[in-house]
Amino acid sequence: MNTPIDQSGASSLPALPVGVWKLVSYTTQDPESGEMFHPFGPGATGYLTYTAGGHMSAILQAGERPRFSAGNRINAPEAERARAFSSSTTYAGRYTWQGDRVIHHVEVSSNPDWVGGDQLRFPSVDGKRLTITTPPLPTRPDGKLRVSTLVWERVE
Repeated sequence: MNTPIDQSGASSLPALPVGVWKLVSYTTQDPESGEMFHPFGPGATGYLTYTAGGHMSAILQAGERPRFSAGNRINAPEAERARAFSSSTTYAGRYTWQGDRVIHHVEVSSNPDWVGGDQLRFPSVDGKRLTITTPPLPTRPDGKLRVSTLVWERVE
């Protein structure tokens, strides 16, 4: 299930977290005050997928998201579309390992600023749990730089 490979196929890196992972928790911490936040609320949900072929995808969203009043996103009022956009994030592309870090090479994303760029992550696996931390990034609720910690549980 976990195949220890790197970009060249060598077996020198730790086992890849190949599979499908469901979000258990998503928190951010202010590096100055230590204050903790739940950017998408304590009920955030999502999935993270890594393939043995080097592709990845991630989707995260707030746990309680209201439906569109018009029944679809095309006809929904602009404020409802903005709320839906700000309560979720998605991206996908290829990934590579560099030592103890994984780099997500973003090819598609709900955030157009990420497309064509890289997202650095620091993963660790403990049994069926994958914990990923980020470098300081702008986060909710105010765009302040915080370190995010995402805990995932293997589902496949």
